[in-house]
Amino acid sequence: MRTNWRLIWALYAAGLLAGAQFAKIALTLEALSAQWPGAPVTIAVSALSIMGIIFGVAAGVIAALFGPARVLLTGLFAAAVLSALQAFLPPFWMFLGLRLVEGAAHLAIVVAAPALIAGAAIGPDRPVAMGLWGTFFGVSFALTAAVASVLTEPGPLYLAHAAAMLAVLIWLRPQLSRGFDGVRERLDFWRRHIDIYGDVRRIAPGLCFVFHTVLFLGVLTFLPRFVGGWTAPFLPLVAIIGTFAAGVLSRRIAPWRVTVWGYLLSAAGLGLLTLCPEAWRGIAAMPVMVILGIAPGSAFANVTALNHEAGDQARATGAMAQLGNVGTALSVPLFATVLWAGLPGLVVLAAALSLIAAGVVWLIHRNLPQTA
Repeated sequence: MRTNWRLIWALYAAGLLAGAQFAKIALTLEALSAQWPGAPVTIAVSALSIMGIIFGVAAGVIAALFGPARVLLTGLFAAAVLSALQAFLPPFWMFLGLRLVEGAAHLAIVVAAPALIAGAAIGPDRPVAMGLWGTFFGVSFALTAAVASVLTEPGPLYLAHAAAMLAVLIWLRPQLSRGFDGVRERLDFWRRHIDIYGDVRRIAPGLCFVFHTVLFLGVLTFLPRFVGGWTAPFLPLVAIIGTFAAGVLSRRIAPWRVTVWGYLLSAAGLGLLTLCPEAWRGIAAMPVMVILGIAPGSAFANVTALNHEAGDQARATGAMAQLGNVGTALSVPLFATVLWAGLPGLVVLAAALSLIAAGVVWLIHRNLPQTA
């Protein structure tokens, strides 16, 4: 048996389009503000996260019940329809409702796709394939920014997103013909949460990750305004360097220590950014983004460092999905509150969050013997 790289790349494409569900709104906020003057358009980014916050832990069980292939294809189809409807820019309350429903489609994709990737990869190829999956959000944001530089209006951008969803659905459907069988597993909503949140080893990686999602989405959305719009496609791409580097470092250093140092260096780098001459800030922002990319790589490594059984790893990953959505829900509205202060406001908030994150991660892990 060999690794099915053709299927893995198709699933990765689905992940890129799932990431674009966030990016397409974040990159068109100014146009949406002009479309609905006075409306709190920033919450349209966060609305996608609501379903993940509520059902993140349960989503894995749902995928098991109905089969990850069926869940993924349903999510892609629903996402395509919803993105097409959003392209007509209906009244804001209706647009927001479409975003809430789109959150369920997003959750279906990001829960089912990695399960299918793990099944398509064999032996030593599996860590490589899962590492590839871990880059989907940053790469998606970069690609969406590149497309948005050509399709500058929200309507055409959202329609292009819908068409791409359908194209990937058509690409994947024949490859997943045998992936429809689910397994019988009881969905006990509250028991699942108690099992996870009652064990520090299962929740610790998620707590490492949640601060990253707050920081990353907020910085990607607003930093280009202050350091140059040309940086928008490049900032998420260079962050991938930090993500891969964190994975390598976590082989020799406890992952939680890599996370702590990542957040501390993020705070320092952000502070130095304000000292750069304005003409050089775009270039100076690149290494800052590399550092910001460290946290997710070490957080995912922390799942297996703290949890040795497959079941515990699945629970820890479910908590990461749920807490990650908490972070993305808070991110853009939170950073929008400091825009009046310009770059210094953004930097102070991001640096403060980085320092708090470093402290929280250290406090959680200092008494866990396995992480030494």
